[in-house]
Amino acid sequence: MGRNKIQVGTVASAALAHFATLLSIQRKEKKITVEELCSRVGASKPTMIKILKGDPSVSIGLYFETAWVLGVSLFEPDENRFAIKHKTNAKIEALLPNRVRRKKVILDDDF
Repeated sequence: MGRNKIQVGTVASAALAHFATLLSIQRKEKKITVEELCSRVGASKPTMIKILKGDPSVSIGLYFETAWVLGVSLFEPDENRFAIKHKTNAKIEALLPNRVRRKKVILDDDF
């Protein structure tokens, strides 16, 4: 029994294709075989092939782990930026409510 095909938009699809290309290039430049990469990431060979093709059905954690193993920078080379952004985002999140609720719609049924 197969999984349902995951629908992604054109921007997300292009981003995955670009990311997969970066991973493939870095793997070939470092002369790492797919099998070696699988053992370092902890993924099966079919999953790794999906990652290197940009398949959206693979979890984002495996994409990030593969990028880390290969040395592909995900965002910016400045590591301190994440700590600063995390503090800023934590302050913003503290101001927001914990739960989001829909407003109840009161129907006016007086005719």
